[in-house]
Amino acid sequence: MLARYREVLREPHVVRLLATALVGRMPQGMSTLAILLLLTPQFGYAKSGLAAGLAVATSGASNVLIARAVDRIGVRIVLAPAAAVYAALAVLLALIAHHSYPTDLGVCALLGVAAAPVSSVSRATWPRLLGPEAAQVLYGLEATAQELVFIAGPALVALVAGTVSAQAALILSGSLGLAGVLGFVTAPAFAAAVPFRVPGAPRVPAYRTRVLNYAVVGAALTTGFSMTEIATVAFVSGRHATPASGVVLALWSAGSLIGGLVFGAGTAQVTDRALSVGVSLVGIGLMVNAIAPGKVGLAALLFAGSTATAPALARLYTRMGRVAPSGATTEAFGWLSVGFQVGSSLGAALGGISVDDLGARATFAIAGAAALTGLLAIRWRRVASYGALRQAADQDAARPGSGQS
Repeated sequence: MLARYREVLREPHVVRLLATALVGRMPQGMSTLAILLLLTPQFGYAKSGLAAGLAVATSGASNVLIARAVDRIGVRIVLAPAAAVYAALAVLLALIAHHSYPTDLGVCALLGVAAAPVSSVSRATWPRLLGPEAAQVLYGLEATAQELVFIAGPALVALVAGTVSAQAALILSGSLGLAGVLGFVTAPAFAAAVPFRVPGAPRVPAYRTRVLNYAVVGAALTTGFSMTEIATVAFVSGRHATPASGVVLALWSAGSLIGGLVFGAGTAQVTDRALSVGVSLVGIGLMVNAIAPGKVGLAALLFAGSTATAPALARLYTRMGRVAPSGATTEAFGWLSVGFQVGSSLGAALGGISVDDLGARATFAIAGAAALTGLLAIRWRRVASYGALRQAADQDAARPGSGQS
């Protein structure tokens, strides 16, 4: 089972890039919960969820531009300053929280704009560094390792918020992100083995490829994940978020980690059909949380259902890697990250409203339904492809000398 992992991990630079990218993504697993813990005592779930969702939304809006800059300018000159600004804004939000809700919203928006797209860069790196076959193994390994962010992140926020303060947890989030990005961008891989400087790199022709389809799938999945996160906090904590919810969220990610390890050791070809199965299992796994008998039961259901999460995401990364236009791979994965961020922000906002108006159980059910809408994007891709083939056939038939003109 572990032979494929050992083989790719022996390749130069891989271990360092995986480890530092993991630390660089820690804000993804920490910031939403930290913002909720920071703001809910003053503003409640709906307003706090909107603030957290705004940070994610602006991150999505800036992600493609930053990813495009990485392709054209270079990874080091782009990511390091972004991470430094993000860390500074995290400190600012911690210091000014509760003074003015509009001000908090503004800082959350800027926080998202400055988020460094480490995940887009790392996913674009694997096929350049190792080739497509080894990249599929690393996509599975990366999806699995990423769950450590969502295990350690909420647990760390819970620990720091419980023993120090929510402000300290938010500051720690930005600091870890900066440290990870600095370790990532200074890796020798970016100086020699991976040519990120691509002068005149073309804009991703999303309307002619499957890039947008898979970005929509990512948005559907993360809408469900984000709604589930807020519903879990509400289910465990009640009216005001408490650090105990971080422990249950960590268990949710632990199940995904196990599922990802099993997936990465396999050799099955990743197709749209396989991706559809993964999306279906994720959606059903989110829905069943609505019948959780209590806090312990919810933790068990989250753990079991999440074993499908990392495999589904790894399949999505693989499909995106296969359709990414040459010369703009980072930007293509940037579009996927946009889908993730749109889904996360939408889920955070809808999750807060749904919890306040309908309760946590109904929110779990809606979250599962949201994730299942990703199947429509995969199906639409097939219909669109059939139409494109028919159009091409008609064009060939109309050409002079075809015998049918």
